[in-house]
Amino acid sequence: MGEKPIEPYKRAQAVALHQVGFNLTDISRELKISRCCERNTINKFEQHGTFEDLKQSGRPKALSTRDIRDLKRLVTSENRLSVGKIRMDLNISRPKPVSRETVRRYLKNLGYEYAVKIKKPWLTVKHKKDRVKWCKQYQHWTIHDWRKVIFSDESTFYVLKRKNQVKIWRSDDERLLPECVQQMNTGNGGKIGIWGGISGQGTTMARIFDDSMNGILYCDVLQNELKKSIARLPKKMSYMFQQDLAPWHTSKLGKKCISLYILSSRSI
Repeated sequence: MGEKPIEPYKRAQAVALHQVGFNLTDISRELKISRCCERNTINKFEQHGTFEDLKQSGRPKALSTRDIRDLKRLVTSENRLSVGKIRMDLNISRPKPVSRETVRRYLKNLGYEYAVKIKKPWLTVKHKKDRVKWCKQYQHWTIHDWRKVIFSDESTFYVLKRKNQVKIWRSDDERLLPECVQQMNTGNGGKIGIWGGISGQGTTMARIFDDSMNGILYCDVLQNELKKSIARLPKKMSYMFQQDLAPWHTSKLGKKCISLYILSSRSI
């Protein structure tokens, strides 16, 4: 075990006595400290101008600034799935390899997490362009304009769908990047569907169904749930009905039903 540290006031006394001409032996006997500690205190004061303990450098970092840049580059490539592959590629350019735990610790310190891919519906390039075009077309609408829109959609929930999760390394800002999203196709397992709408005046009636949505079922929804919901809205306002471009929405039968039951519609 090392010697007990000298109190700061004794260090100051040792430096002061040395400056007025006392030798090391006399100082050691007067202050009851070892000559080694006394010599180190005086040398520290002469070199650094202080008798206080200097800040320790600590353990060297496992990765240099350049290594950290390489790590960021690797984790944004096809290596997101495996910390083992990231470690293997990182160690190629290093004289001393690092462990999986070191790579995992640095990734977390850099803001990355090992998270499940977010599941999103499959969108083609055309889908994305159409959505951007629609947003630009209506970007100047006011809140009052949007309150007149009845937004509608139906969703299908697959009750018995097999669990299929993919985990990757990503930061929070990257969670919606294409390579961080697990795109899905519907199908497989038991299912149940629901149709509904919302507007500035509240929600419409909901329709729950277990068959696949088609033109006939959609017309029945418009005639019952939608028509009854519109009848409850204030009469002094005009409303616009919104729907997406699902086949049963754009079919001849669907368009005919819309023209019969509502005044105006928009598709996206």
